[in-house]
Amino acid sequence: MLTPVGSSETLTEAIAGQLIQLVMNGRYRSGERLPSEFELAKKFKAGRGAVREALKALSIVGLVCVKRGKGTFVSGRESFLTRPLSMGVKAVTGLHRLIEARKLIEVELAGLAAERASADKVQSMEALLIRMQESTKPEQSAEFLEADMDFHFSIAAAADNFILSQFITLIRNLMHEWISESLSLPGVAEEALEHHRRIFAAIRSHKAVMARKAMERHVTVMGDRLLLAEETKLDQTQKKDSA
Repeated sequence: MLTPVGSSETLTEAIAGQLIQLVMNGRYRSGERLPSEFELAKKFKAGRGAVREALKALSIVGLVCVKRGKGTFVSGRESFLTRPLSMGVKAVTGLHRLIEARKLIEVELAGLAAERASADKVQSMEALLIRMQESTKPEQSAEFLEADMDFHFSIAAAADNFILSQFITLIRNLMHEWISESLSLPGVAEEALEHHRRIFAAIRSHKAVMARKAMERHVTVMGDRLLLAEETKLDQTQKKDSA
């Protein structure tokens, strides 16, 4: 049950904090509609304005999403905090910082996967690699993207490090945008597939040093492709504006 908020913090902060706890504790699940502003205000013994501001704050960090005419709904756990992170990457740190982050996280995950991957985890990776091989045509970009993403997360699972896996989950949406943008360039799918083959071969052979090197090269090269895709998009926009 919701409890009345105290006076040691602002009403907005207290309401937001309690709602976060309720979501994390499973009281409200992903996709579930929250009570209306009126109902929440009554349960919190607070004004609707404070409730509205709390919901706005939670919407910014991606914990809830507001659907006009339908209400406020709990977002998926993978979305929590990825929205402000995405805004920060685009507005402050830039794509170069995202590339740095992926190198730090995924290179180590690849090495750990090579050291720890069980037979069933290796088999799952191989199945995803086959899906990528079968989806390299331009009209199959959606299928390739899905298999590519799943391949990287299968490496995280094989690495058996919960904390590092949480970091890669945090940038999942950014990775999705990255890979999607990169695949818009000719030949990138085939190039990425070859990189994944080398990463997989190293992990299957339990060669950690080789796995780390293969992943580092993949992230570096694909990062260059991403920057090129963004520059191409910017040039096209500028040409349209000047036309």
